[in-house]
Amino acid sequence: MIKFLILLIFPFSILADSHLPYYKSLSKNESWLRHYPDIQDFKEQTEKFLLTQKRMPVKVIQEHQSIGSNYIDWYQIELFNGIKGWMYHTQLTRKRSLLILENTELYALESKDPNSLLTIKKGEILSPKIVNLLEVTPDMFKISIDDGKRKEIKGWIPRDKRVWGSSSQKMEKDFD
Repeated sequence: MIKFLILLIFPFSILADSHLPYYKSLSKNESWLRHYPDIQDFKEQTEKFLLTQKRMPVKVIQEHQSIGSNYIDWYQIELFNGIKGWMYHTQLTRKRSLLILENTELYALESKDPNSLLTIKKGEILSPKIVNLLEVTPDMFKISIDDGKRKEIKGWIPRDKRVWGSSSQKMEKDFD
């Protein structure tokens, strides 16, 4: 009987964290990255440092559900520079964004082939820049950029090392 229970539980334990890692972004202009998941530490020993860029993409690498909670309330995240820490769930949003690490081209259509008539270069995005992620294909991202005048500039950028905030796997589920 015990062997049967172990066989039933074992496969599920392997798949428990199979959805990790995935990406979210900061929902506020001021978000505290913490050493460990504890909001009740009144001596503020859990605070690592303050993140001050709303919409910054973060990679979720671990989830934590506090005792008595009915939902995941803490996320261990990793930043683009490899720094890791814990973030309370109200500090994150599912709205996706990308961080442009190096200058990259912006195209009008989903084509970067220099020999194609569909390749229309709209301009260049100067780094560092946070952009909204709208769509993912195996080779490109559809993005939008707020221009500050209640307008958006939309286009496509190559899916390469110049962009952070999405898995390197070509066929990932970027939008859960």
